[in-house]
Order: sequence, then C-alpha cells, then structure tokens
Amino acid sequence: MDSTIQKIYKAAIYLRLSREDGDVAEGSKEISNSIANQKELVMDYLKSHPEITICDIYTDDGYSGVNFDRPGFQKMIKDIRDGKANCIIVKDLSRFGRNYIESGRYIEKIFPMLGVRFIAITDNYDSETSEDGYGTNMIIPFKNLINDAYARDISVKVRTNLQIKRKNGDYIGNFVVYGYLKDPEDKNKLIVDEYAGEIVKDIYAMKVCGMSQQAIANKLNKDGILCPYEYKKSLGIRINDNFKKKTQAVWSYNAVLRILKNEIYTGTLIQGRCTTPNYKVKKKVVKSENEWVRVENNHEPIITKEQFDIVQELLIRDTRVLPETNTIGLLGGVVYCADCGKAMVRKTVPAHGKKYIYYVCSSNKKDKNICSSHRISMDKLTDIVCENTIKQVNLVMDYAKELEVIEQAAYMKADVRKYDKLISKKKEEIQKYQTRKLNLYDDYKDGILDKQEYMMFKSDYDKKLENCENEVASYETDKDMILDNKSEAQKWIGQFRKMGKITELTRNAVAVLIDKVFVYSSDRIEIDYKFDSSFETMKKYVDAYSPTTFQEREAI
Repeated sequence: MDSTIQKIYKAAIYLRLSREDGDVAEGSKEISNSIANQKELVMDYLKSHPEITICDIYTDDGYSGVNFDRPGFQKMIKDIRDGKANCIIVKDLSRFGRNYIESGRYIEKIFPMLGVRFIAITDNYDSETSEDGYGTNMIIPFKNLINDAYARDISVKVRTNLQIKRKNGDYIGNFVVYGYLKDPEDKNKLIVDEYAGEIVKDIYAMKVCGMSQQAIANKLNKDGILCPYEYKKSLGIRINDNFKKKTQAVWSYNAVLRILKNEIYTGTLIQGRCTTPNYKVKKKVVKSENEWVRVENNHEPIITKEQFDIVQELLIRDTRVLPETNTIGLLGGVVYCADCGKAMVRKTVPAHGKKYIYYVCSSNKKDKNICSSHRISMDKLTDIVCENTIKQVNLVMDYAKELEVIEQAAYMKADVRKYDKLISKKKEEIQKYQTRKLNLYDDYKDGILDKQEYMMFKSDYDKKLENCENEVASYETDKDMILDNKSEAQKWIGQFRKMGKITELTRNAVAVLIDKVFVYSSDRIEIDYKFDSSFETMKKYVDAYSPTTFQEREAI
C-alpha cells in the first residue's frame, strides 16, 4: 500500500498584459493573452490538479515584462516570502517576464531557495516534475531566438487561443456551412442565410416525406437551385478547391446527405474534430468524439432538434427507394417481423395479369428455415396502420382538450398554492435548525456543553434537517408535476396540430408518429408510436386532476 502523502500547494496565480507584447494591436494575441483568458486557462488547468489550491490572484494589467518593478508581481513575492503561497502558476514564461536573465534568477535561484513550485502551463513546464527541479529543463524555454522554439511557442498559443474560442462558441472556420453566413459585425458568430436556410428546411421536409437523397438532389437541380459550391461562388465567396470544374457543379447524393447529417442546423456548434500531432506535422488526425468541443444553443437553428432526430432515424433504417418513383415506400423502414425482430421487406407477386405487393420477413426470404413464412398485403397493412393512427391521434387530442380545461381549473391552482405553503414552511424549519446548529457549536466552544452533549444535539438536528430537505424535495416534485404542463405531451400535441386532421396516412405522418410496426403470423398488428410514453404521462395527469377526482378528494 502506498503510504505517500500528496503535498498540498497554495498557489499564487500571476496574470500580466502589456501593450509592448502586441496584445492589443494584434487580433490573435488580443484574445489569447487577455487577462480574462489567462485566468480561464489557469482555472481549466487546476481542474485536473486537486493538490493545488488558490491562495490569491495577482494582476499587472498594462505593465511591461522587461523589468520586475510591477505592483502585482512585488505583492506576490512579498506574500511568498511571508509563507502565504508556495506555488506560482502563469500562462507561459512570457507572462512571467521578458527579461530572461532576471527571469532565470527567480526561477533557478530564488524560487528553489524558497521552496516554491513554478508552473508555466502552455510551455509544459513544472519544476516539480522536471529532471533536476529547476536547472536543465529551463534552458530550452529561454532559447526563444531559435526558430524552432519560436515556432513551437506560437503554435501552442494559437492552439490554446482556438480551444478557448471553441469552448466559448466562437465559429473559427474559414468557410461556413450552407445555410449560414458570418455575422458582419462579428466574424466568429453565425447568422441564418434566409435564402439558403429555406432550402435546408425544404431538404429536411422532402426527406421526411419519403424522398431519397438522390431524388432530392434531382428535384433541386430541376428547380434550378444552385448547389452549395455554386451558391457560395455567386455570393463572391472564394473557395479553394483541389480540382477545377469544367462545368457548373450540381446537387448530388452526397451533398444532400451532408446537409441531412449536419447537427449545426439545430443550433449546435461542434468544432475541434481534427487536429495535428504537433507544430511540425501538418497531417490531420481525427479526434475521438468525446474530445470534440460541443456547444448547444449556440446560434439560431434552421430546423428543430426533433426534425433532425427523425431524419437520423430514417437514414439509419432500411429505407430503400421504390424503383418506379425513386421515393421511399409509405411504411418503408418501420415494418418489422414480430417473431424474429428483423425488418420486413416488400415483395411483388404477379398473378392474373396484376401485381400484388406483400410485406414478408427478410430472414425467411433469405433462408426458409429461419423464422416463419408469414406475410401481409401492403394494402391491408396500410389500411390497418392508417385506421389505428387516426384513432390514436384523435384520442390524444381529446385528452389535450381536457388538459387545457384542467390547467385553468381553480382547484389545480389551489394545489399549487398548497405546495408553495408547505415548501415555504419546511424551508423555515431548515433555517431554524441550521441556526440552532451554529449556536450549538458556539455553546460547545464556550464550555456550556460538553463534547457528548454537543454530539448528541448535533446528531438530532442533522436528522431533522435531512427529513425537512427530503420533504421539500418531495413537495417540489409533486408541484412540478402540476406545473410542467407535461412539456413532452405538449410537444406532440403541437405536432398533431401542425399536421392538421389526419384523414389518410402520409409518409410525413409515418416518419413523425410511428416508431415500429410489428407484424405477427396471424396478421395481427402491433404499432409502437413515438408519443406512447408522453401520452401515458398526460393520461395519468388528466385522470389525476379530472373534476370527478377533485370532487371525490373534496368529499373526503
């Protein structure tokens, strides 16, 4: 068993900004070296170093790094000599000072003598982990006139700057995705391109309605819609291609697919997917997904998260197009065999000069020994699904009407007020017990209570506090059930209202409402709707707060 006790360090955080560093004049350095971003970088570093606690933050804003006669620096040195801190953290060596002789005197002589740990984050220097504590490893950072060292320093600073900008939701790409433009007032912010944004909406709508990627591309080309490359050229945006096009570029399967799979259209910005190993190797390396910088609700969305999720499902499922129409079948990708769980596929059977279409188990079609040979007519299945879906939607809307009545009911509002009073009362109790605990400790310090009495009373108050906090949590949960308006259910109600009254089954309705249709061997059908769970929640809510239930409750 390792008996080593980890040393705890009290850190002095030192931040410096000066005009001579070009921090104000040069845009890239302005962000990287700003006081705020230096602090942010240090705080991010400390998250992975629990052995370091912050003693104080020392700042010299507008002071040169050539000499060390800086108020913030001198105060830090005084506090170190007084024993208030035993560690110094800076963003990099240039923030500490630019007089390399004087810097070396502090780092190699004064700090070791005082037992001070010195950390320069972006220079990857830590005196605790260096070979000799302070000597050999400090030679390289001071050779800043060597081109290689200079290039490395610039590379690290640029990487750090870009990473901070990514985390802040700043767009740092040279070119924006189709559907967006750079904000003229802030090049790091995205705004919706009204024209291209509408095309993106159309592409998603066409996909949900059953069109394949190629069919969508064909329609866009037929309608004379410029593809992303040509559209950007028309706006005067110069794009460097690896090849020259002899003819005008057009919409393609892949161009449509890229738009359908890009989460940026939901308002989510994902950056930092690729990197280079270091400043010498320029080959791009793909990072693992958990390393990507993801910022949600970063910019105005073009499509909803729900629309995006529906399309992703459609792209994953077996949605082969019909050869005669180049579109996806009405129930394509949602019909499954209830026996083996595999997808069911369309099969055309000619008879008496006519063609009859059936859904058959894909497993049995490949191997007759796998699963059963049950099949169902496409027309019959469509009729069943249509009838059931219309019935379910109407049932949901009936409950929705009752929900609207309930939410306006006086008794429900009375219940809300009841829980507010209960929560308020319990919070007063919590405050009372917390005050008594503090007074209890004072009595123990003053000798009014001995240790045994103190521990007994403290244990009693702790139990009462725990009980009160649990009751508050329970009341808040019950109150939330009343007030949350069943947001998930409301979302589906909104979807139904958008679609209007359903009289026939459309591909759009199938994609939005139906998760899976299971077919049993006896032509029995089972439909899993995407709104099933939300509907059950709303149903319980309505049943719990129906007038009848209220009257029964009042009579008790």
